[in-house]
Amino acid sequence: MIRCIGMELRKNCYWPFVLLSVVGIACLGFFNTVYDPSGTQTTLFSLIRQIRGGTFVPDVSFSAPVMWKQGLGSWLILFAPLLVSFGYVVILSSERQNGQMKFELIRAGSIRYCVSKVVSGALFCGFVFLAGYGLFGLLLKFFLPAFSSFGTEEQSFYMEMYFGNSMQAFLCRQLLGAFLFGILAGVFGIGTAVFFEDKYMLICLPFLLNYIYQQILQKITQGMYAAGAESAAWVESFYPASIVNVSASRYWTVPLLVLGLVYLVVAAAFIIRVKRGRIT
Repeated sequence: MIRCIGMELRKNCYWPFVLLSVVGIACLGFFNTVYDPSGTQTTLFSLIRQIRGGTFVPDVSFSAPVMWKQGLGSWLILFAPLLVSFGYVVILSSERQNGQMKFELIRAGSIRYCVSKVVSGALFCGFVFLAGYGLFGLLLKFFLPAFSSFGTEEQSFYMEMYFGNSMQAFLCRQLLGAFLFGILAGVFGIGTAVFFEDKYMLICLPFLLNYIYQQILQKITQGMYAAGAESAAWVESFYPASIVNVSASRYWTVPLLVLGLVYLVVAAAFIIRVKRGRIT
């Protein structure tokens, strides 16, 4: 099984698709909404232009790791399912159309083939987003002031407040969170690939499903607060961006377990459809 997963993972790594996705993720990161020194909302791209143009002298709150810590912007969250699963769904669709899938089913068997496809797809989406988000962080380090360039008191305050007194641990948590977010975003594309075969449907539908999912969560949250609820923490924990904030809290671990259960359901549905001859 591990060998099959490795083979499928290598098959997904067609570098033009991977490069397109990674660059797209990094570019969308610059459209995150942030606040300038006057408290006005702006994009990270516009903020960098102000800093590079000398419009204002940035303090430590505008350093690269602090801006990276702010996480995912709405545009990146919205388009992530399309970007991370693009290569996977195109290659899977091509396999179906050229008859390669029939050969793979004969060689590996339906269960092994379906499970390896789903697992390799999840890992692929995780690695793609990790690479894109990591590239985004490196670019921020180039365009924004380094954290170490500020005074000791400012560094100490932000180290305690944002980074848990360890920059290395913070980087590991952010990268792990980015990997898990990629797996979460990929479930929309991988799930779509189980039930649809048209290449254009496979590319567009993950984006739409992700949008609908977020709108449902938003409506539930608004309804709870409108009804007088003091907190909607459990609903908010299922927002895609919440998985990036790695912790031991139940508000983080339970959604992660639910994500694993969803992937199990996707794999089971894939196996059933293959065995019934609905996917060939």
